Amino acid sequence: MRYKKVPVKKIVNKIIDECDVILLVLDARDPEMTRNRELENKIKSKGKKLIYVLNKSDLVPKEILEKWKNVFGENTVFISAKRRLGTKILRDMIKKSLREMNKKEGKVGIVGYPNVGKSSIINALTGKRKALTGSIAGLTKGEQWVRLTKNIKLMDTPGVLELKDEDDLVISGALRLEKVENPIPPALKILKRIDNFDKSIVREYFNINYKEIDEETLKKIGEKRGYLIKGGEVDLVRTARTIIKEYQDGKLNYYKVDLKKYGQDRNKDISFITKYLKDFPFIEDAKMIITHLKDFEELYKRIKKPVLGFEEIDGNIVVISFGEKTKDTGRKKVEDFCKSKNIEIISKFGDKIGNNNIYVAVGKKVKK
Repeated sequence: MRYKKVPVKKIVNKIIDECDVILLVLDARDPEMTRNRELENKIKSKGKKLIYVLNKSDLVPKEILEKWKNVFGENTVFISAKRRLGTKILRDMIKKSLREMNKKEGKVGIVGYPNVGKSSIINALTGKRKALTGSIAGLTKGEQWVRLTKNIKLMDTPGVLELKDEDDLVISGALRLEKVENPIPPALKILKRIDNFDKSIVREYFNINYKEIDEETLKKIGEKRGYLIKGGEVDLVRTARTIIKEYQDGKLNYYKVDLKKYGQDRNKDISFITKYLKDFPFIEDAKMIITHLKDFEELYKRIKKPVLGFEEIDGNIVVISFGEKTKDTGRKKVEDFCKSKNIEIISKFGDKIGNNNIYVAVGKKVKK
């Protein structure tokens, strides 16, 4: 069967015009970026019922989902199309919406940005794999309707919304980060969105204080991370790129990631390493510590399980990652650990001892 391409905007408009209830599918991990206020207003102005469907909700803590419900209102449903969770609740809300419109029969349409799971929701609702799936925007074979109930039909051609805002294209990863000349605006947009949702997230994640999100905030973050260029100025571009990357990786999010997870699959006992640091005179120098540890053959043999732990030595807190696959992984584990424990790093260094990657940070406990 041959398919024809139809402009995506035309499909979206057709869905809004023909359907009584519109399901706007959002990614529960990032609802703000996957919503479209202009479209929402258009749907409401035409007297249609709008239901916000937050898909992939199984990947977000329940207490955060409740906060999003306060943002979007009562017509919000949390589902996981992949795990078939929440579909009955969604069906019931569709029926309720039609009753509120005094309609015994009705049509339902689905719209949303790419990769939010529109087709998967159609399949989950119908219980069959009837929806066209794939990455081709605007794929259609004419009118396609699937019966949800005797009186409710679902248009199984989803409406694909197009990201046009360049900042959102950068944030979503549609534009490769290394190709972006000025990452500062999208980085600020990320921080503002998170700060609007929860005022404590950015402060606690970066361990900074600020009055409002602006370039001064970026400078404080850059200073904390040590991203400095000649003359002691903060490298704002590097700082902005880091913010975007950590957001894309899910480390910086709309909710507090429990940093204790960094120690769950790792041994915490580093005494087999720190026993060699007793009475070591250069304990404040991470590089000197690693150089010293290279003298001990016991540490050259590959360990089975990575280690992440800390010990207070001569008034300094020594944090050690040992046995990670890469030094960079060790660095991230150590930095995140220090952040979670309010340890201000004064010295850090990574290297290899035999078959083991090691990363050491020396710091002081920050008094609140």
